[in-house]
Amino acid sequence: MATGFDMKAEIAKLSGRIMEPVTGKLTAEDMDNVVGRIRDSFEQLNAKRAIAETDFEVMAVTVLEAIKPKLSNPEFARVVDRLRGAMAGFCQSDRDKARATK
Repeated sequence: MATGFDMKAEIAKLSGRIMEPVTGKLTAEDMDNVVGRIRDSFEQLNAKRAIAETDFEVMAVTVLEAIKPKLSNPEFARVVDRLRGAMAGFCQSDRDKARATK
């Protein structure tokens, strides 16, 4: 028997996975805060979906800026890239639809 898909639970899991490479570098409070910001961003994307011109890198940097001083430049770039890629993938089908209608 199949269970229902819980988008909020899946977004919460994804938000935590994005931060896995730097888990040991941040306090539990910092992790909770940034994972919450990531989750909120995905929930907003889910509610209103991004337009084709959305700059996911800028969004990712904005979401993660509070932890930048606690990470090295390569670590910060890695989590920004992970978040940017996840956001782009999350909205991929909507971007494809937008391009097809142009």
